[in-house]
Amino acid sequence: MTRLHLFSLCCSLAVLSLQGLHTFAQTNERLLQERLISPAVYELLNRRGATTREQRIEVMQEACSARQLPPSDCEPLRGRSRLYDD
Repeated sequence: MTRLHLFSLCCSLAVLSLQGLHTFAQTNERLLQERLISPAVYELLNRRGATTREQRIEVMQEACSARQLPPSDCEPLRGRSRLYDD
């Protein structure tokens, strides 16, 4: 492999990794727009200032334990992480 090929490969990987990071970063508003969270969850997350995956999980676990949300909003906590990606 020549230096030019190696350089091109490295540049391609860098661009792809940056695009991947952007793809995984989702706001609460985006999650709501994509119908990955309900309006009740959206308001709860915003009210508590939960913007990262860890914060969302913590807020959701607390709310579900306290029965502040309907069971349908708590189901994703039981093994599916579709709505907690940053």
